[in-house]
Amino acid sequence: MKSFLYSLNLALLLISEMPEASDTIPVEEFRHTQQVVYVGLVDTFTPNFYIDVYTPLIEFLKKQLPQYRFVTNEIAHIEADQVEVLVKQDFLIVSSNTPRMVPKAGLQQIATLRRGRESDVSRSVGAVFVVPTDSPVQSLVDMKGCSVAASAPWTFEGWMIPMGEIAAQGFDPETFFREVTYTEWNFPDVITLVTTGMTDVGILSTCELEQAIRTGVVSDTALRIIGRRTQLAPGGCACSTELYPDMIFASSPSVDPNIVKEVTVALLSMPPNVSGFDWLTNSRMQNVEILLQRLKVGPYSYLRNESFSDVVLRYRNEIMIALFLLIMLIAHHFRVNLLLKRRTEALQAEEHARLKAAEALRQSKDKLDLIERAGMASQLAAMFAHEIKQPLTIITNYLSGLRIMMGRGEVNMDILHDAVTHAEREAHRAANIVERVRSALKKESPLMLSVDVCAVMHSAVHHAGRDAQMLPLEIDTPKDPVYVLGDALEIELILVNFIKNACRAVSQLDEKQPIHIHVEVSEVEVQISVDDYGPSINDEVFDRLGKLTRSCSQDGMGFGLFISSSIAEAHCGHLTFKRRDPQGLSATLVLPRYHITETPS
Repeated sequence: MKSFLYSLNLALLLISEMPEASDTIPVEEFRHTQQVVYVGLVDTFTPNFYIDVYTPLIEFLKKQLPQYRFVTNEIAHIEADQVEVLVKQDFLIVSSNTPRMVPKAGLQQIATLRRGRESDVSRSVGAVFVVPTDSPVQSLVDMKGCSVAASAPWTFEGWMIPMGEIAAQGFDPETFFREVTYTEWNFPDVITLVTTGMTDVGILSTCELEQAIRTGVVSDTALRIIGRRTQLAPGGCACSTELYPDMIFASSPSVDPNIVKEVTVALLSMPPNVSGFDWLTNSRMQNVEILLQRLKVGPYSYLRNESFSDVVLRYRNEIMIALFLLIMLIAHHFRVNLLLKRRTEALQAEEHARLKAAEALRQSKDKLDLIERAGMASQLAAMFAHEIKQPLTIITNYLSGLRIMMGRGEVNMDILHDAVTHAEREAHRAANIVERVRSALKKESPLMLSVDVCAVMHSAVHHAGRDAQMLPLEIDTPKDPVYVLGDALEIELILVNFIKNACRAVSQLDEKQPIHIHVEVSEVEVQISVDDYGPSINDEVFDRLGKLTRSCSQDGMGFGLFISSSIAEAHCGHLTFKRRDPQGLSATLVLPRYHITETPS
């Protein structure tokens, strides 16, 4: 019956190709001027397909592309997996699983049929399991061992999709049903076989049951759906399985690319027909791949081989790993026995070795302590050299100025008093630095007192040296004091280092941009940042910030930011660095905030 319907539609198409009596070009001459385009149709679709999809599609292509003569060829389902048959066609209309079932044919998907403008083109077709209303079968598990009726074993939605659902439930679809009857769209059909009790279960593609009820073939109470899913198929049809892409329009590798382009444009511009069907591109075919793997067909047919050699070849990697583990286990067993024997025989020797090892450990610990102290001394010496230079330089400058003034016989008591006061303050600062180094050498923890961050920041600006005084600075601090717990001198050392680095970066540019120093406060932390617009730094230099490395400046030793990072960590804080846009760097000291009402522990 299906072949009869196809032949009837083909005859109608041939009649529609004939020119009217008023045409001036003879039919044969007109046909010779057209390039023939062969469209293959695999005989796996329902009879309704020819009326709802196939005929409107061919008529539209003929109208849009009159320069081509479309010749259709029906391919029997038994030839659908033969490469030499498929490649003879220019285009093919096949189920969405065909390109993966026959990968050597090289079919390229152009478009997928969509059933309704609002539907998902990748989830269009599925199947339903139906039983009589009074059947004892209530679930998919209950269908095991029953007889079933289906349209044909080569159909995608009529057989492969429902078998994939059975496989997904953990059953073998080839032995699940006791008996299978294929109607091949002849009478009695699937619905008749189920309603008359000739089979226990029937398999219908999506919307077949709704169409049969709508046309009066069966009443809406005669059949019951097994495993009904909440997700509906396009058109509001019920389904018992996952939904998959509908049929596809594919090109053969032998067709001219220019023809492929023109046909593709025409196909995708085709408006929905009277049934609401149109064609769209679709790249979401993963569920088809999973279905083929479940059924062990197409590219996964090798999973069906169960001979010993096939199993060994399939699981050769796992078998090799298992053999390796077995050999290792046996070797470990003999090794443990051998070690146990040797261990028993060498108890006295091991006791002696333990005492000797304890002595060696004590000596190693003493050497390690010496090495640690040497490393600490090296780091502190670097910090001392890095920070003591500035107060000594300032003291020297004041003394030199006083010497020059005294040499000229000019004694201004105000200037003298101011110079002595500044020199004395820098001397005390140098003494504090020395005392901090001595405390660190003695491994003494710094005295943690409440420190006003704003006051320390202004002191750091003052002690940052001549560069900080010559360059424009923008200082932004809160109106009220902000406190942290720590050592004021050590926090100042970090900020002085930030400011010096920023001044050194800005001084490299012709146009001196201001350096922005600001304090940001939250309930739990305080952030003191120094931002500059100096030259951009590369990734390598940026990654080394805060780490012990060689300095990039000529007079630096590479210890500044490393020591600053160590001080920040001792204060339960940390340093962060961020590139500025378009250039420059933002260095930030983050410390826990201390509320003055708290009592330091």
